[in-house]
Amino acid sequence: MDRILIVDDTEMSRELLAELLEDQFEVVFARNGREALHILSIQMGGIKAVLLDLLMPEMNGYEFLMELRDRKWDVKFPIIVVSGDDTQSSREICEELGVAHYITKPFKRKEAVDEINAAIREYSDEQD
Repeated sequence: MDRILIVDDTEMSRELLAELLEDQFEVVFARNGREALHILSIQMGGIKAVLLDLLMPEMNGYEFLMELRDRKWDVKFPIIVVSGDDTQSSREICEELGVAHYITKPFKRKEAVDEINAAIREYSDEQD
């Protein structure tokens, strides 16, 4: 079964996203960007997508995105930002860092699942 990596420091957010996706994917968790990088270094090939919060301790979402780009890992899977920050500047920074899909918290369940699946489909289409 394909895996989704959920990177979020809030347990409630991780659990809610996992509940939405557990029928389709094996769900793996990280509480910050540093943890996520470690998981990716071990499980890269099995990760189908990364769901990323922006505001986290230790290594935030922006720093994580920059590190992915530096390591050239940003092209290995789609990254979907899931954040309460709905400012235009945040969206623009994420777009500059390669994020094409952005889900704003709080989200509607069906719309979030549809957006995640669309990101995975688009990424797969680009790889073909």
